[in-house]
Amino acid sequence: MKYNVFKLFKRLKTSLIIILSLHLISLKISQAQELPLLTQKQGTFEILSRTDYTSPDCGFTKDEITANLQRITDLVNTVRKNPVLSENKGFDGKARIYNVSCNDVGAYGIPSRISFEFCSWFQLKDGAETRGTIEPPEWSLIINKLIPTGNVFSSDLFDRASGIFTVPLDKETVDNGIDVYDGECFVIYNPNRPPYWLPVTVNEAFASARAYWKNNNDKATAEEILKWVEKEYAEIPEADRNKSAYFGGNISRISSTSGYQGSENCFPALMKVNPEYWDKNLPKSAIQFIYFRSITNKEYLRNIKEEYLQKNSISYHVKRFEESFNLNDIQRLVPLIGK
Repeated sequence: MKYNVFKLFKRLKTSLIIILSLHLISLKISQAQELPLLTQKQGTFEILSRTDYTSPDCGFTKDEITANLQRITDLVNTVRKNPVLSENKGFDGKARIYNVSCNDVGAYGIPSRISFEFCSWFQLKDGAETRGTIEPPEWSLIINKLIPTGNVFSSDLFDRASGIFTVPLDKETVDNGIDVYDGECFVIYNPNRPPYWLPVTVNEAFASARAYWKNNNDKATAEEILKWVEKEYAEIPEADRNKSAYFGGNISRISSTSGYQGSENCFPALMKVNPEYWDKNLPKSAIQFIYFRSITNKEYLRNIKEEYLQKNSISYHVKRFEESFNLNDIQRLVPLIGK
C-alpha cells in the first residue's frame, strides 16, 4: 500500500510538472505572438453618459443627477487636457461612470467612480485594424466619497457601522488643496474648510470593537474575544486613551502608538469622516472631494511603459498616461471643488 501511494504521488507530481511546463510554454508563445499595436492611429474620445449611476435607494433627484453629470463632464474635460488623452494616438478613450456606495457614515454629495478606459488599436494577422473594448485597461478617480476604500487608495475599513477606516501615516501637502499619502494616493479638497478626516481616539476605537463583538452572532467566540479586548484596553495607560488610535496587530486590532517593538510608524492611523467638511449650502450635485492613485515615481512607470511597448501590450497607453500625468494635471482639478 505504501508503495502504491508513493507511485501515485510520483505520477501526480510528474503530471503537475508537465501541466505547469505546458502552461509556461503557452504563456511564452502568447506573449511572443501579441498583435502589433497601431501607436500612431488617431483615436476618438467619448463620455459614456448615463443617469442610472446612482441607486434609487440613495434618494438623489433627477435634477441633482443631471447637474452632477455636468460636473462630471467638466472633470472629464479637465483630465483630458493631459497630452496623452488630448492627442488620443493609438487608442480610443472612454469615460465611464460607475456607482459607488452612497450610505457611508457622514455621506452627503453624489458619489461615483469615473473610469478612463484606453481601448488600444492593433492589427490582426489578416491586416485588419481593430481595438479592444472588453474590459480595457483603465485609470479611475472617485468623487464625493469621504471614506477612501478600494484599490484607488491605500485604506481599509476598520468598522463599517461606525465609519472607521485606516489611513497611511505618510502624508504630504504638495499644494493648496492637494494632499498625497504614501507618495501616490492623492486627495483634492477645499483647504478653507474643516479637515476632511478626524483621528479616532483609543476610547472610540475600543467602543467600536466592543459593539462589533457584542452584536456578533457567534456568541461563544465573541465572549472569548471580548475578554481579550478588555485585557488589551486595560494595558493601555489611562492618559493615552484619548490619544489617536492606530490599526495594531493584536486581537482588538487597536494600538495606542504607531510603533511596535522599537520600530516607528508601523501601523496606519484610524480615522473617521468629519461631517463638518461638507458644505451643505452647496447642492449634492457639486464635487466637493476627489481622490485617486497616481504613482509619482515616473522612472518606474517609464520602464514599465517601454516594456509594454516592446511586448505590444494593450496596457501600453494607460502607462503612457500615468507617466505623463503630473502635478500640473493634478493642480487643474482643484478649481473643480465646489466653493
